[in-house]
Amino acid sequence: MSPVRAQSSIDYLFMIVVLIVMVLSTIYTIREILLTVPETQGVIISYVMYNPPGSDVEGEYVLITNRGIVEVDMSGWQLKDEKNHAYTFPPGFVLKAGASVRVHTGSGGDNSTDLYWGWNQAVWNNDGDTAYLYDAGGKLVDKCSWTGKEGGAVSCH
Repeated sequence: MSPVRAQSSIDYLFMIVVLIVMVLSTIYTIREILLTVPETQGVIISYVMYNPPGSDVEGEYVLITNRGIVEVDMSGWQLKDEKNHAYTFPPGFVLKAGASVRVHTGSGGDNSTDLYWGWNQAVWNNDGDTAYLYDAGGKLVDKCSWTGKEGGAVSCH
C-alpha cells in the first residue's frame, strides 16, 4: 500500500470516529434534556363540562390531557374544586403522551379514557369555580377557572 493511500485511509477512519463521537454526544445531550424536563410539564386541564344538558352529576366531567412526549404515572394525583372536594387518581393510572382522560363526576367503570369520581351530586359550581390538578407530591400542576358565563363548558388552554 502506498503512503498516500495509507494516509487517506487514516484520515477517513479519523473522520468516521469524529462523526460517531458527535452523534453519541448529541444523543447524550438530548437524553439529559429529557431527563431534566419534569414529566408533569405537559399535563393540563384542557376542558371542563361544568353545566351539561340534563343531569349535572351524570354529565359533568373534566378533560385532562398529556401534551408531553412521555407517559405520566398519575397514581395519587388529585383533582379538586374550590371547596376542596377531591378525586384521587387510582394506583397504576398512566396517561400516555398525547392522550386525554375524562374524569366524570358520576359513577361508572374506570378505563384508560374515562375515570369516575362516584359522586351522587354535582361537584362543579355552575356560577363559577376552579378545577385544580395536583401531582402525587401535592404540587399544583394546572388549574382552570370559569365564571358561569361560558355556556356550561370552558376550554382551559
